[in-house]
Amino acid sequence: MAETTAAPAAKTADGQVKTNAMLAWLFAPITSFIWMNDANEFLQYHAKQSLSWSLVSIVGHIIFSISMAFFIGLCLWPAWALLDIGIRVYGLMKANNGEKWEVPVVGGLIK
Repeated sequence: MAETTAAPAAKTADGQVKTNAMLAWLFAPITSFIWMNDANEFLQYHAKQSLSWSLVSIVGHIIFSISMAFFIGLCLWPAWALLDIGIRVYGLMKANNGEKWEVPVVGGLIK
């Protein structure tokens, strides 16, 4: 019984793509603009997903920051911040596992 193994170069490329996809979630929107037109479809997908979430996240943080003057922002902003962190960590984990994951509601914002 002969076992087949993948070439080391293929593993390195796959690992590099996963690492770049994880970085897209961590440092979006900066890295997302860099990798949105990359030749690798997996990396493009995660870059677009992280960018769409980042845009929504920034708008949400601005709205809650402004509404802090009315006390409701003071109550809701921590929940928004936790949601933001949770979505980024979940997207990062999916990228690390080599899976595609669309952010609910806003995932199709950027195609």
